[in-house]
Amino acid sequence: MNTESLQKLYTEMLLVRRFDELCLSLKTRDQIYSGYHPYEGQEAVAVGFCGLLNKQDILLSTHRPHGHAVAKGVPVESVLTEMMGRQTGCSGGLGGGMQYLDIEHNFYCGSIVGSNLPIATGFGMAIKQQKLDRVCMCMFGDGASNTGAFHEALNLAAIWKLPILFVCENNQYAEAMPAREFVSCERISMRARGYGLEEITVDGNDVEATRRVATDLLARIRKGEGPFLVEALTYRLRGHYVGDPEATYRTREEVDAWRAKDPLLRTRTTLLNDGVDASGLEALDQNIKAKLTALEAWALEQPFPTLEQSIDHVTIPLTQQGGCACL
Repeated sequence: MNTESLQKLYTEMLLVRRFDELCLSLKTRDQIYSGYHPYEGQEAVAVGFCGLLNKQDILLSTHRPHGHAVAKGVPVESVLTEMMGRQTGCSGGLGGGMQYLDIEHNFYCGSIVGSNLPIATGFGMAIKQQKLDRVCMCMFGDGASNTGAFHEALNLAAIWKLPILFVCENNQYAEAMPAREFVSCERISMRARGYGLEEITVDGNDVEATRRVATDLLARIRKGEGPFLVEALTYRLRGHYVGDPEATYRTREEVDAWRAKDPLLRTRTTLLNDGVDASGLEALDQNIKAKLTALEAWALEQPFPTLEQSIDHVTIPLTQQGGCACL
């Protein structure tokens, strides 16, 4: 990858990282509602895969949707204020941090582990039946690979040859349990064999590698060769959630070893070795921070939904002919 292209990916990862840090700060001040799961350390997966999608392509996310949404191009204003429960959020502030959608940008997420996998199969079937020039990408964690929904979705997608890229973001832990203790095979990607699919694993902390694999597979899917399952090996540098007692299930030495593989650190080192000026990279970082500081000030001024807006879409209005409202 040439230096200009790599610097663009670095910029996108830096935005995801700084946005995640802003969200973490707001969560500790009770300004983000419902669940919030830090994304630090996994930026090369979001940018490498989600960042390659077109606006009309569908992206289904899960427990750390803010990283995926920002990487796909959902405006940071609508993502942040959605997490903060404000009217300007992409779901009107009603979804919170893990259950929102942005129809304009074809982004959807939910908090039930593995639930997005069969939904992706449904989207894939619709795309194929309507002969649309679109693809569906489904992001999920290592823990979701143990759900029945995972196996049902993969099986049907493989049988019907649907245009879906399933991306397992293996950050080594399903909450507090190491993947090695709940996955029976050496690599989650090995499960692709059971559905006649290729076994593909990529270094999820190498943004050049994730973008290379994403470019190849999405091109093949658009030619009708899907679906594919990819396992991206990465690591969450923070706890599963804010306040997670991570020290009880992993060592500081392990975290430090993975922090040395930080995707931003690795990419920055490559850029410096390629002759990019360090002061330029620092200025880039300061510019992103300044924009996010202004974003925070703006977001805190946005209104909360009214009572009427909060209960909208809950019941079906009565018809003129009468009848009962249904949930």
